[in-house]
Amino acid sequence: MRSPIDGRVSRALLTEGNYVSGNAGSASLLTTVVSVNPVYVNADIDEDTLLKFNELVSAKKLGLTDGGKIPVELQLADESDFSHQGYIESFDNQLNPSTGSILLRAVFTNDDQRILPGLFARIRIPLSELHSVLLVDERAIGTDQANKFVLTVSATNTVQYQPVALGPLVDGQRVVRTGLTAGETIVVDGLSHVRPGMPVTPQWATAGSAMLKVANR
Repeated sequence: MRSPIDGRVSRALLTEGNYVSGNAGSASLLTTVVSVNPVYVNADIDEDTLLKFNELVSAKKLGLTDGGKIPVELQLADESDFSHQGYIESFDNQLNPSTGSILLRAVFTNDDQRILPGLFARIRIPLSELHSVLLVDERAIGTDQANKFVLTVSATNTVQYQPVALGPLVDGQRVVRTGLTAGETIVVDGLSHVRPGMPVTPQWATAGSAMLKVANR
């Protein structure tokens, strides 16, 4: 007997010598096979997200993979970032009226077989058109009660407090939505040892694609 798909076989539910039936409704289950590479991930997308996504697709504002697919990222429960790359295969043909959501199916390569069938995972789909963003090292971001800030360095090498609004992580760096402009000098190392108004001696470096300067005390 040959499986119609490649994958991993479960334990044998029936062994040699057992009676089996092939009748409809009472056929004997011999074992199960699950696909492990690639893997298929199902996720529910709410109505508002779907409408925004469809608008971007219609306007052709989403970036595509080399194969012309819409990219999607996956994060397992024990991971801190979305390190698995895949693409959207399909959407269901209607919303579930009881939940107001629609089922999405994505495909991911799984060469290391880290993604196992049945695992809980989070996926991230693109919901904005491609645009330039400002990135800073996570070490440069401080927390002041409920606010986020960075310490900038003025032209006279004096530390200044600068509130920022943050976005998601991209390749280990944090998106800064507002509060900074490209080319500003910020403190990365020694953030806890400097205060606004304090003079510093900068040691210059380059951080990420935004070409921000880094200052050490």
